[in-house]
Amino acid sequence: MSTIKRTGLVGLLLWVVVLAVAPVRPAHAYIDPNSAGPLYQLLFPLLIAVGSAIAVMRRAIVRAWNRVTSAVVSMVRGQRAGP
Repeated sequence: MSTIKRTGLVGLLLWVVVLAVAPVRPAHAYIDPNSAGPLYQLLFPLLIAVGSAIAVMRRAIVRAWNRVTSAVVSMVRGQRAGP
């Protein structure tokens, strides 16, 4: 049996299990509009910190990338020192 057919069968089996376990009657629930507030208060400062760190280190990252690419190009072109 090929991998694609096996994966399809496993996916079908998982869907059957999910539908069998799912509740039959409809769920009526109220979601508080501010329930995402704590999540936002945690994630937004983290995103700002990561973005700031990338902005501060951008020049160092670009310099390191340029050194690596120039070293690879010089090795490929054969401009390295002899033995």
